[in-house]
This record gives sequence, structure tokens and C-alpha cells, in this order.
Amino acid sequence: MDALLLRSLQSYVLDTFGAASWHEICRNAGQTAMTYEPMLRYEPGLADRVADLAALVLGRPVETIWEDVGTHLVTNPDSEGMRRLMRFGGLHFADFLHSLEELPGRARLALPDLDAPEISLDEVGPDRFELRCRSPLRATQRVLAGLVTAMADDYGALCLIEVGADDRTTISILDRRHAKARAFDLAMPEH
Repeated sequence: MDALLLRSLQSYVLDTFGAASWHEICRNAGQTAMTYEPMLRYEPGLADRVADLAALVLGRPVETIWEDVGTHLVTNPDSEGMRRLMRFGGLHFADFLHSLEELPGRARLALPDLDAPEISLDEVGPDRFELRCRSPLRATQRVLAGLVTAMADDYGALCLIEVGADDRTTISILDRRHAKARAFDLAMPEH
């Protein structure tokens, strides 16, 4: 999981803050290579340590950086495939939320060695959900919260998303049709 988080962090910093900031983060981390490969194995916890250094270099809280990474995963035009994969979760935002429990299993189909987090969702009231993300990496819950935030926008839903101190994130859907949802078709658009 560290490899995917590191590659996602790398992409986010390069796209948002530029190569100079990313090189400074890598130098501070003692990394000779300026790129992380998603299929390689890295020292457990390296993603959290590199993100702590990124927070210092960028002058932003590490929690905000990880949430922005999650948002970047689905809003970056170069990541249209990730957005499409997420939209296969259902026609409505609540359907999408229920599909999150399947995400680790789907990820393991593509990457059998992936140490994916355990994700569970409980509907605790009308349009109110509790999302749990169990992982040894601090980043995972925040990345998932950023991803959920971006997908709420994609579906046109207005939500209040609160990340708890433990492994729980509370999601309250305030308006299912707050804005027009982004277009989505099962078939890929032709170029």
C-alpha cells in the first residue's frame, strides 16, 4: 500500500506544487530517486514519513495533504480511469458509498500482493453513514475521505464529511441533488 500512496503523493505534489517542491521533499527524505513505482515494495510506513516531510516543505497539515491526494486521484484529468472506476459503484452517491466495501477486493484482483485496508460502511440513520477504514498507515483514512469528498461532488451531492480521531469517518448527505452530477456513461467516450 505504501507504493500506491507514495506514487499518488508524488503525482499530487508534482501537479499542484511543481518539481522543485517534490525534489526538496525527496532530498529531505533521503531518497536518491525522485519517483516512486507503484509495483515496487517500500519500507512499511514510508508513505506516512514522506508525507510528514511534505507537510513541512509545503507548509500544510499532513491530514490536508492526504485528503487532497484522495481528491486529486479522481479529479485529475490524467486519472479519468480512476473516476470511471469509482462511478461504477452506483447510480447515486449512496450507492457509491455502499460499494466502497468492495474496493479492497477489487484492488487485490489487479494487485494480488496489495495490503489493502479493511473498509466497512454502516448506515446509522437516514442519509447518514459511518465509514471505517482500518489500516496501519495513517494516510489511508484521509485519502479515502478526500476521494469520498470528490465523488460527492461528482455525483452532485452536498455532504458533510467528518474524519474522526479513530478509524471512522462520518458522512451526512445534506442534499442528494445539490448540483448537477458530472456526466457518466458506461461506454468510454470516443476521441
